[in-house]
Amino acid sequence: MGNRQHHRTVDRVAAILEAVANSAPGLTLTQLAARLDAPVSSVQKLVNGLAAVGYLDEQERHFVLGPAPHVLTVRSGRVPVRSVSHSALVSLSSAAGCAALLAVQVGDSAVYVDWAGTDEPFDYALSRSLRSALPRTAAGRVLLASLPEADRRAVVAQEPDTRTGVDLLAEAAEIREQGYAVVDSGHAMETMAAVAVPVTESGRVVAAVALAAPSEVVEARLPDLVRTLGEWNSTRGRTSPDPASGP
Repeated sequence: MGNRQHHRTVDRVAAILEAVANSAPGLTLTQLAARLDAPVSSVQKLVNGLAAVGYLDEQERHFVLGPAPHVLTVRSGRVPVRSVSHSALVSLSSAAGCAALLAVQVGDSAVYVDWAGTDEPFDYALSRSLRSALPRTAAGRVLLASLPEADRRAVVAQEPDTRTGVDLLAEAAEIREQGYAVVDSGHAMETMAAVAVPVTESGRVVAAVALAAPSEVVEARLPDLVRTLGEWNSTRGRTSPDPASGP
């Protein structure tokens, strides 16, 4: 990550791919332009180019993901999280009595890739805010805390206030020591909070899993939720992942 800068066109291409991936029936060109808050003409050029190389397909005037992203993932052998299946998240949600969410780091953001146990309002809110800056969520702060020092500082340097950056670095050290993070989830629903822990594979943090519930529930049950996450984390590696994952 380091000091890499965003590129407007690349960001827009990524936003197009993420938008269609998160819309089961796909999106029309007009819907895509509205999602990106961009002119239809400029979005159309990008969409046509992505379709030409297989990253998008057009079906009944709706754009969906093409085969190219899947092919690249298979060829690279880089599955983001091998040890957490959707059924494992369902089991965690059932044990905790609240929603369970799995997030991975993508650039300087935390992106939810799967979840279980959400009600309809929370499910809708999540589907509209899958990507958040690392410091904004409990899962994101766990991922931030696990970064190398240079990358961690590069992320907090994006905060407009120096004091905020200092506080984030201090909290990251605390997260590494205690093993979990707790953050209000106002990015999705103002009434929710989450507690998250790291998911490691081969000694490396590859994701974060969080339990989310109304803020007062998380506050009252924090020790219990942390314990449930710890027990689940210690046994997940002994459960074979299933191929059918996804929200």
